[in-house]
Amino acid sequence: MTRKPLPRRLALGALLASALLSPPALSPSALAAPALDPNTTDPKAIMDAVEARDEGDRSKSRLSMRIIDKDGRERVRAVQSRAMRFGEGRKQIMLFESPEDVRGTGMLSVDYDAGERDDDQWLYLPSLHKSTRISSGEKSGSFMGTDLSFSDMTQADPSHYTYKLLKPSELVEVKGQAEKEDCWVIETTPATDKAKEETGYVKSKVWVSKGKLMPVQVMSLVREGKKVKYIQFQDLKQVDGLWVAHTILAYTKKGDALESKTVLQFSDVSFNNSDVTLDLFQQSRLEQGL
Repeated sequence: MTRKPLPRRLALGALLASALLSPPALSPSALAAPALDPNTTDPKAIMDAVEARDEGDRSKSRLSMRIIDKDGRERVRAVQSRAMRFGEGRKQIMLFESPEDVRGTGMLSVDYDAGERDDDQWLYLPSLHKSTRISSGEKSGSFMGTDLSFSDMTQADPSHYTYKLLKPSELVEVKGQAEKEDCWVIETTPATDKAKEETGYVKSKVWVSKGKLMPVQVMSLVREGKKVKYIQFQDLKQVDGLWVAHTILAYTKKGDALESKTVLQFSDVSFNNSDVTLDLFQQSRLEQGL
């Protein structure tokens, strides 16, 4: 199947999409990529190529979210996710299935391609019986107690960052595959007050796979508390011709001490689902819950 690359703003800050670049909005897609000379040393050209990847459309997935604190105590949550393109950008809805104390909780994100336009996010808590819009000042906060922030869940405007090539080549081990990934290592720094406030990052280092044109790991310096956040994209597999990270590991350290860790494991990933339609991505639908 041939797809036309879709214009979008770089995430990944995973990807994830990543404050940075800001990892994968949390779409698990890491995706089919246009060709780029592996000897390229222009970080902007590399990031433009990552941005031009086909990220698929009308996607569905399920994920298990494991949150582990510094004492080893673990919480497990099950989540449904749906995402699709629309005329001005991309929409995603995530609904928590379990455990019972978070069942029905959900988040709706609307990422606009236009860099000058603020992205929208709403969080629905069943106990309040209403959805609340996440303000710019709240986006650097933890999403549902995980090591991911609200800003990590949306795509970042690359014009709000500066890029520097730190290494033209570095081999990186990726869990789930035998061979190491040859990567560019790029430093991204928020260049606007808006980016600094929303991400809470001082700067990030991103390892971009030359073969897949996707981030495979990210390290970000967190302004508050002087912590370091790490995000790794693992178990890379193709779904409908698109590279997908089936596991995302995020953890936060202060000095040598582990503060917390989050493991996202994706399953039932699919694209081009006819039942993923725009009426799913409304506040009213978010508030209906499961």
